[in-house]
Amino acid sequence: MTLGMRLLFYGLIGLLAGALCWPFSELVLFYQAAFPSLLFFSIVLGLVAGLFIGGIFGMSEGIITHSGDKLRKSAITGMIVGAVGGILGMISGQAALLYIGTFFFNSSGGYKHFGIPISRALGWSVFGLFVGISEGIRSRSGSKVRNGLLGGFIGGLLGGLVVEYARIIAPQSAYSRLVGLSLLGFLVGLSYGFVERGFTEGFLRLLSGRSRGSEFLLTQRKTLVGEAQSTEITLSGYKNVSDEHAEILREGKNFTIVQGDKRKPLYVNDEKVEKTVLHNGDIIRLGDAQFRFSRK
Repeated sequence: MTLGMRLLFYGLIGLLAGALCWPFSELVLFYQAAFPSLLFFSIVLGLVAGLFIGGIFGMSEGIITHSGDKLRKSAITGMIVGAVGGILGMISGQAALLYIGTFFFNSSGGYKHFGIPISRALGWSVFGLFVGISEGIRSRSGSKVRNGLLGGFIGGLLGGLVVEYARIIAPQSAYSRLVGLSLLGFLVGLSYGFVERGFTEGFLRLLSGRSRGSEFLLTQRKTLVGEAQSTEITLSGYKNVSDEHAEILREGKNFTIVQGDKRKPLYVNDEKVEKTVLHNGDIIRLGDAQFRFSRK
């Protein structure tokens, strides 16, 4: 998957997550009168949104890397973290409404058209950042957590405004809520993708084999490359590639590649190496897999 396709993919899977969340959120809304309090209703609504949007968006990395193991673990992590974020987001939105709505918007029109949507959008931004950090938590990557915090917050805030103003424009329409939730997911995914690219200093482009043309962002301090499903760059179906064939270390703006398995050679520009600093345009070979390293 190229970097451009990766960005679009994040947006589309977020769109799908929001759309699939919609019928279940409508079910919660249908039984709203049966809930003992507004707080309990908000918690359940946030829980439902978090489970679906967090779980589906969390599957992104597993789909991109064609790893069933990552797919399962990411989905579970996304559901758990998303559920927590959904609950906290709804509570945060209600809390923000008390302060922003009461103290800054005194007129009824201002309260309805600005106080309520802005307050609740802040709650959605809390939800968005939790969705965004789920992959960073699963992979124990500080850089991915950072990307998720920033991208998820921005996407959640913008998407939250769409959700809330859709309610104002068509308060009785279930389809307006479908559009709102779908765009919320889309904006969270797209924002995450933009932030991820913005913080990336280098990437690898696969030049050989069935996954030829795929591009991999080097966002983490240590990126493992090999055949094992646990690696960040998984090379399934390539010959003479060991489970953890090499690792790429990011030190400031420099990237160093290190041989991971002494039994399997590592080549950079057709020279056998154990450890070397990568430069723009370097060709890396691990078994039958060949990459080009590029700086942004």
